[in-house]
Amino acid sequence: MKLPAPGFTLIELMVAITVAGILAAIAVPSFRSFLLNDRDAGQVNSLVGSFSYARSEAVKRASSNGITVCPSPNGLVCGATPWSGGWIVTYIDPLNAGNNVVLQAVPALGGTNTVTPVAGPAGGITFLSSGLTSAPAPGLTIRICDVRGAAFARQVEVLSTGRVAASQRAGFAVDGVTALACP
Repeated sequence: MKLPAPGFTLIELMVAITVAGILAAIAVPSFRSFLLNDRDAGQVNSLVGSFSYARSEAVKRASSNGITVCPSPNGLVCGATPWSGGWIVTYIDPLNAGNNVVLQAVPALGGTNTVTPVAGPAGGITFLSSGLTSAPAPGLTIRICDVRGAAFARQVEVLSTGRVAASQRAGFAVDGVTALACP
């Protein structure tokens, strides 16, 4: 008695390819959404990290000039540029007023996200040695929006007291109640 040859039939192969195609069609849009959500979270965390670092350095160094976080076109000096083009954490050396020391430089953000200051000083914020900011109340509020619109926007808030916070829910402000709008 002759045993059948091992392998797949053409029908079994076509069914397997069809099932794989259906699974891929379901997974690809979800993966894109995952990537966009991850990019948003990373950018928010980078901004919050820079603000927190600046506040910590201001207290540690007790610099009379404070520590500034500002948008930077080149990673060397503050400039009139969008926050999505990158930013720096810097201070003016109290012993040499002409010496601008860059403590941290964050390059331009990847993707098409917009980073827009919606309240407070658009050119940056300075943390004082007390941990407070030099900005008038309420401080600085920055909104990060991606191509999906306001439902996925995030907000970073630096209060004049020095508190740094980010929205926990996409589409809502730091307070968790106010819906965000993208420009």
